[in-house]
Amino acid sequence: MRNEIKKFIFGIAFLLIGFCEVAFGQEHTIIPEPLQVSDNNTTFNFSEETTIEAGLPLLFEAEYCKDLLQRDFDIETVVRTGHNYDGKIKLLLDKTISAKEQYQLWVSNDSILIAGSTSAGVFYGLQTFKQWMWQHYNARTMTLKGVFITDQPRYPFRALMLDPARYFLPLDGLKSYVDVMAQYKYNRLHLHLSDDQGWRIEIKSYPKLTEIGSVRQETDGDGKTHAGFYTQDEMRELVAYAAERHIAIIPEIDIPGHSVAAIAAYPYLTCFDEKKLNVRTTPGVSKDLLCAGKDEVFQFVDAVITELSPIFPSEEFHIGGDEAPLDHWETCPKCQMRMETLDIENPRELMSFFFERVNKSLQKNQKKSLIWYELDVPYYPENSIMYAWRKGLSRKVIHQAYKNGYSVIMSPGEHAYFDYPQAKGEETCDWMPVLSLKQVYQFDPCMGLKPAKCDHIIGVEATVWGEYVRDIDRAFYMTWPRGFALAEAGWSSPEKKDWNVFKKKLKPHLDGLEKQGINFRKPIEEL
Repeated sequence: MRNEIKKFIFGIAFLLIGFCEVAFGQEHTIIPEPLQVSDNNTTFNFSEETTIEAGLPLLFEAEYCKDLLQRDFDIETVVRTGHNYDGKIKLLLDKTISAKEQYQLWVSNDSILIAGSTSAGVFYGLQTFKQWMWQHYNARTMTLKGVFITDQPRYPFRALMLDPARYFLPLDGLKSYVDVMAQYKYNRLHLHLSDDQGWRIEIKSYPKLTEIGSVRQETDGDGKTHAGFYTQDEMRELVAYAAERHIAIIPEIDIPGHSVAAIAAYPYLTCFDEKKLNVRTTPGVSKDLLCAGKDEVFQFVDAVITELSPIFPSEEFHIGGDEAPLDHWETCPKCQMRMETLDIENPRELMSFFFERVNKSLQKNQKKSLIWYELDVPYYPENSIMYAWRKGLSRKVIHQAYKNGYSVIMSPGEHAYFDYPQAKGEETCDWMPVLSLKQVYQFDPCMGLKPAKCDHIIGVEATVWGEYVRDIDRAFYMTWPRGFALAEAGWSSPEKKDWNVFKKKLKPHLDGLEKQGINFRKPIEEL
């Protein structure tokens, strides 16, 4: 059977090479832009006998294919497991395809074949197949124009971030968000689960985190109590749902700063615990950090990581690390005693110690630390993955991370902060700059540096910070269509990107969001 599969594939490939090598360019509307799209001068005919065939490892992808054909194109099909090649649509795991997320899509007279070395590759091939049908399927004749597409991502890490710490986002909304992400080949959803304004994940060994830390009395003076958190079972449900769609959920517990909600629940976690804190009700940065001088703090962090690690199978665990003013550490007797014991001279070095200590808990749980890079921290744990996020400092972060041997995820404010307004007149506060669709599309993760200086960049991420994102509909509105542009930054080769071509591709994608009932902003001024 394996030889028959290879003969089938090589036969089609030979036919395609012989007939084509004609790039469609503007003749398709696929987002993100594929690596290669070629005409094969054939036409596939759907009929009542059209079946979907796949092995058991691809059963989810086969059912997904069946559902999208029925929902989007009113085509009824039947799923069959196995490979007898009597069917019309074939989903195939092919280990001769080299890259993990690479796929190949053939549409020919006799059949449609989507192949990948992994189920993720096949799943991404299905997304491209659907988008190809949007433009090239004739519903009257039930025919589809033939094509050969081979494609793979530029970066292995392609993420969006939601911030339910500021405003709780219900589980069903997160699932809907995952659904749309998957259609554009994102493979990580980063959840910012704790901050000064709320703690949003159940920790059984520290129940007050959700009893107290998940509730704030008001928000910016609105007089309305805001509350909500995810149980561990709910998070397991989301993780499983996302995993079927080849998206890993990355939890973030933000420490040592952005921790007022945790401190409100357990005051001893901070340096000066005689001052009772409440869950913060306004945006901004607090000077109340977790205390680096107390062993109880590291016991707390270890317990949180140990409880959460089995729930989130991904090796990636975000520990925040940004915007932590060191004023209290400079005057805290326990922090000063810790510095003396360690023979270090300033609180910045104590910050490095803090992360090293936390990293031991992560390593014990087979996790790798993700951190918002701050250039004034002397060093981070060796196995860390750093985020470039501060506007205007990306090139410095890339250089410093390269020098120190860290991998980098690019999430710069000037291109990837999706809480920023999309056009003038939409500002929610006076300090936020406009981040237009075009500016997102112009995002070069290397920030103009030579490729040799950028091989430690492993991906991109856009952040939807939640101070002014009150519900999931607003999160969708702030994400799309800018999420299309970022998808191309993470997936597509730079030489394949073209703003004018991208603009012409947008309509069917915006129509697709509308049909799904997904909120978005139509970028009228840019089309």
